[in-house]
Amino acid sequence: MAKQPDPRPPLQRALETAAGLKPGTWESVEALAVLAIEAKDLPDGARLLASARTAADGLKPGTWESVRALAWLARADRELDGA
Repeated sequence: MAKQPDPRPPLQRALETAAGLKPGTWESVEALAVLAIEAKDLPDGARLLASARTAADGLKPGTWESVRALAWLARADRELDGA
């Protein structure tokens, strides 16, 4: 039996999935930053950016994953400042 497709919009599904990410990981920082950019015109945008900033405090320094996540966070900061 095939799995039924989720009829909810992708952004709604992404927001729900992001709630289950482990805080302080590069995955959570990157995902929250990308979501903040996508939701910049929605009330969730600022909250997601704040969550990404908080999650970034727990990143392990000196890894490429952390660099990538922080670059996404910088982009989210820049894009939401202009919103």
